[in-house]
Amino acid sequence: MIFNDNNVAWMKENSGYNKFDLIYGDCIYESLDFEWVIEGWKLLKEGGIWITQTDQSTVCEHKLLLDSLGGNLINWCIYVQEWGGTSKRFFSKKHDDILIYSKGSNYKFYYDRIMIPKKTAGTKFDKRGDGLKIPCDVFYDLGNFSTIAKERIKNNNGKNIQWQKPMKLMDRLLSPFTDENDWILDPFLGSGTTGEWCRLNNRNFIGIEYDEEVFGIAKRRLNE
Repeated sequence: MIFNDNNVAWMKENSGYNKFDLIYGDCIYESLDFEWVIEGWKLLKEGGIWITQTDQSTVCEHKLLLDSLGGNLINWCIYVQEWGGTSKRFFSKKHDDILIYSKGSNYKFYYDRIMIPKKTAGTKFDKRGDGLKIPCDVFYDLGNFSTIAKERIKNNNGKNIQWQKPMKLMDRLLSPFTDENDWILDPFLGSGTTGEWCRLNNRNFIGIEYDEEVFGIAKRRLNE
């Protein structure tokens, strides 16, 4: 289910119960309005997972708030994206910050779903013998999501939807923490990538998008 609505208003209307196993917010990075975090946290089940994706603009403020709400920090991950221009005056910013919290310490984590190839495969250092390892908290292996990727969604003017995230990032973030039929909330639906992942992986999904045009694009994508 998806809603063309203000996410805070929707959360307040549904604040009487906590049903979500995971909440993922790829939020407006520069915004210091954290009301969506406060209201969203109320909707998260005990043992549920909270994921905020942002950058250096507000990551520290997000962490302090989630700490104050009693969240249990699991990881502070780095999502590397090295395409685009560079600066000759400083180290160019080429990553997002992803905070992963749980509500309580009793949460699910299926590491075997996200194993990646290791460089020592086939050597004596490959003690498991399968050539695989658990990813670290720096997602250097996912590659760049370039502006010409086939997965890119266009708006009504034929231009790329801003801030779209790739399916492989959703798989990294959502699959280890959830089971089939779990409920996932995305209060910043955008082009609908989280919803598409949930549909393909048998998760229940609610997405909220304020922008009417972007909501229509996500709706068409999910209906297709």
